[in-house]
Order: sequence, then C-alpha cells, then structure tokens
Amino acid sequence: MKALYLAADWVPKATYPLSKAEERSRKVRSGASVWRYPTLELRNDTDPEPAPDEVVVEVAAVGICGSDMHMVETAEDGYMLYPGLTRLPNILGHEFSGRVVEVGSTVTDLPVGTLVTAEEIQWCGRCDSCRRGLVNHCTDLEELGFTTPGAMAQYVAIRARYCWSLTELAARLGDDCTALTLGALVEPCGVSYHAMFNRLAAPRPGAAVAVFGAGPIGLTATALAATAGAATVIALDISPSRLERAREMGATEVLNPTGLDLNGALLEATCGRGVDLVVEAAGAPEHTLSPLTDGLAVGATIVHIGRSEHPTALPLEHYQTRGVQLAGSLGHAGHATFPNIIRLLASGRLDLRPMLSARYPLDRAAEAFKRLESRRDAKILLEPNP
Repeated sequence: MKALYLAADWVPKATYPLSKAEERSRKVRSGASVWRYPTLELRNDTDPEPAPDEVVVEVAAVGICGSDMHMVETAEDGYMLYPGLTRLPNILGHEFSGRVVEVGSTVTDLPVGTLVTAEEIQWCGRCDSCRRGLVNHCTDLEELGFTTPGAMAQYVAIRARYCWSLTELAARLGDDCTALTLGALVEPCGVSYHAMFNRLAAPRPGAAVAVFGAGPIGLTATALAATAGAATVIALDISPSRLERAREMGATEVLNPTGLDLNGALLEATCGRGVDLVVEAAGAPEHTLSPLTDGLAVGATIVHIGRSEHPTALPLEHYQTRGVQLAGSLGHAGHATFPNIIRLLASGRLDLRPMLSARYPLDRAAEAFKRLESRRDAKILLEPNP
C-alpha cells in the first residue's frame, strides 16, 4: 500500500529531561523538544493485518489536521512545532473514514463492508484515569497518526473499540460517498464538542459564544454553537476567507482581532452583557485569553483547545470576582461524543461540508500540505483510494 510517513532526527534539547521510558520507547511527551528537521515521504508499505481485536479499514478520506501541519512545520532551530505526544517515523493521519475490509478473530460488531470513522485517542481502559471515565487523559495513551500508524495510507488497522459505524448517516443520506466525506470530519468536530459540552457548564440556548480561530476546530465549534441554539456566535480570525466560512457555518458576527479592543467588541456584540462561552481554538492564548475581562459575562465559561507551550498571563482576580470558569480540553473520546455527532449529521441539523476546501489524492499530499501553509483554507481531505 501507499502511505505518507513523517520522519525526523532524534535530537532531544538539553533543556528537556527525557524519561527512561521515552528513551526506551521513543514515544515522547513533547515532539517540539525532541524531533528536528521533519520530512514527509510517500512510501510503499506492507498492507496491515488485523490483530484479533482489530479491523482493517480501506481509507476513503483523511483530513490534514493543524497538528499534522505543526509536526511538519518547524521553528527557526529546526524543531517541529507540535508540542504533544509523538513517536517517529510514523504514518500520519487521524481524521478519517473508510470501509471495513477485514476483521480480527474476536470482532463481532463491525462486519466487512461497514462504513466507519474512528477515535484518534487510543485509551487503554485499564489505568486509573480510564477507570474514572477520563479516557482522554489515559496515562498509557497511544494516538493514531502520532504514536501508532495513521490513516494517510490506503489501509489502516485499528482496534474495533475505537471505531464508530456510519451506517445511520449513510442510510439517512442515501449516499455512501457523502457519508464518508462527513465521516472524516467527525473527529475534528469531536474535539470541539468535547470542549463545549463535556468539560464544564455547557452553553444553553440563547447564549452568546465567542470562538477564537476559524480553522477546522474553530469552524466546527461555530457550527455546534449555532446548532445548540446560541443567539450570538462571534467568530474571530485574521483570515478573511476563513471568516467567510465561519459565516456559512453559523457565525452571526465575524471579527478580525488585529488591533481590536476585544472586550469592547464583545460587549458591543452582546448589548453590554458579555459572552457566556469562549472557545480558544487559535492556539494563541496570550492574544486571545489574556486580554479578556469585561467582555466575559458573569459566570462565563472558557475552554482552551488550541495547543501552546508559551506561558500565558491570565486575569485570575477577574475570573474569581465574576465567577468565570476555565478548563483545558484535550481529545474527543467518551461521553457518547462520536455517536452524538454522527446522529446530528444524519439529522441534517449539523452540516460540516462548508468547511471543505479541497480534495487531493494521496500522491499529491506534499502539495496539499504546502497549500495549507498560508492558513487560507479550512479543511483539505486526502483520498488514498480515489
């Protein structure tokens, strides 16, 4: 099969204390502190075979995530930008859909031919965090396309317990092709859904929501806020093309935050009340969260999704006196997140197709990655088996 690999030099920074487990496994907590000079390469690889509890999926569509971009892009010193869990070399890709073509000996609920998508978070189910239901914070975590072979390939093997059927979506749409396209968008939408509805107090119908960042995660957050009945949905981004997509996906107001008085703008957009929910999907909290004070409503909730290693000053005294809640959010697993999104897509109440910018065959993956460097596009899908 054809597969898109990411490789890099193992050069741990002197300031990064490697654990013995990291040295042994080459699975590191912070890729930005270890992997230098990353390179993409399309290789011919052996087709995967399923373990007893796995299925092999013929990949129909796989999205290029911002995290994929940050693993390929580098700082001035040559280290990758991505600050999370990584093991290289590895096949990229974790936002995908496809058709089951082979099943392991113990798999009974996903017959050959089933259309599926899958969670990127590969929780163990045994550790204390998993047993407490905090599967996104599994202490023995693997991540598809980060530490295990991903879906930017013609085939991917994955445990059946991470897969979710798209049968209902395909039946409602009457179109397998469209169901597979939408299926590849469930994972990024799950990241927003988990942050907005599972972490802290969820927004109620009639709420005012501000979303920083109109990339794929911010766009799905915008669409979810509108679907959930928010009266005001404010999207903020520096890209005019992405702000236009935000309008298409439910934003009632779009703003370029450059040089903007954020608090004043949020107060004006909410008739002086402030926003009830802030979604930070830009990965720039020093510019998005640090300035926020009066623009937050009493009892507001802030969820931080965007990844950033930079220390961020926050107005904690203001949070305390105004009853503001703040939560970091990671992942998308558990809480019925995936099936809820699939049902919303099947109902027609949630439509993520406006965020699609382009499709490329896997052979042109390098071209697609290059195109995304400008940050003008939203979601580009690769098609390994066109």
